[in-house]
Amino acid sequence: MLGKPYFDLARAIYRSGNYDDLVDLLVAKLPALVGADEALVMEVSPLAGVCSVSNHGPISKLLGSKVQDINRLSSHHPLWSRVDFNDPGDLGFALSDHLSAEQYAQSLFVREIFGETRTTDILFGVLVQQRRRKAYLKCYFTGNVVGNHARERFDAILLTARGVLDRMEANNIEFSVRQRVFTASSKSPLAIFIINLASEICPLNHAAVRLAEAWWEADEAVRALPAGAVKEIDGLLDGTWSNTVTARWIDLKLDLGGGEMTVHALPKLSGEVILMFPVSGHEESSDEAMSILTRRQREIMDWIAEGKTSGEAAIILGISPRTVEKHLEAIFQRLGVENRIAAMRRYLDLKRGV
Repeated sequence: MLGKPYFDLARAIYRSGNYDDLVDLLVAKLPALVGADEALVMEVSPLAGVCSVSNHGPISKLLGSKVQDINRLSSHHPLWSRVDFNDPGDLGFALSDHLSAEQYAQSLFVREIFGETRTTDILFGVLVQQRRRKAYLKCYFTGNVVGNHARERFDAILLTARGVLDRMEANNIEFSVRQRVFTASSKSPLAIFIINLASEICPLNHAAVRLAEAWWEADEAVRALPAGAVKEIDGLLDGTWSNTVTARWIDLKLDLGGGEMTVHALPKLSGEVILMFPVSGHEESSDEAMSILTRRQREIMDWIAEGKTSGEAAIILGISPRTVEKHLEAIFQRLGVENRIAAMRRYLDLKRGV
């Protein structure tokens, strides 16, 4: 049975208003719940390594003072070859699942980082596991090996916290985007693009579609970023995180197709990047709803609505079937649908002004 102490902590975590409050609850309340001596949260950047260690206990202070050494010796961690830290699973795992306390204590990593400080067991769990940030929850035991009751409570709290952190990140993104949109001038609406997980630039609103149509070739559904630019952007965005689930806007110099310009960029944990910038001289179009799609995409949808396959539409338009499919992927995203039947219905509704 998880018991009342678990439900009290889970309820408090669920009501947490921000990341710091949630972490404070974990490191303060979790040790007593699972019988550990200390709990901590370690934040990690995939580019820079360990960024911070949250708590004020002796182990946390020790690790916080040796962040550079931890990053230097990370490949010597005794669990490195036994656990895939990029995908350790949804639930927690214990040090004792893989090696003894003696083997752990004798490793180069432990000798250099912990010195004479010794633990008999450690519970590990992933709080955040995304492309741009990771966070690990650890509970240290110095007198006993982790038991089943401790594992059960640890796993339950871990899953609760992960769900709340997912919600926090989504709320932070929504708040940041709303603030940017609300402060934009009515005479200079915002063009909104996104850099997707394939490092491709995709227009997301009417203003962005009009720009893409003017800047790109007719059959460019998306525009790929050069590999060098991706690495540079990732490096700049890595410094925008104030904690594992909260990033801030940063100005980037990017060429989206119309020459280099300054755009406002907001990274998401998933790896996507929201791009915004004001567009001056905008005039409302009579077919604003239809302008979410480019001219070529409207041509493709016209033929799809006539019952043509992607191959038939490609022949009619003189382009490749792969180009048609790429446009359809972009159409699904912009219309908020998952397949061509739903896209066709939505498209016809837009044409009718519904």
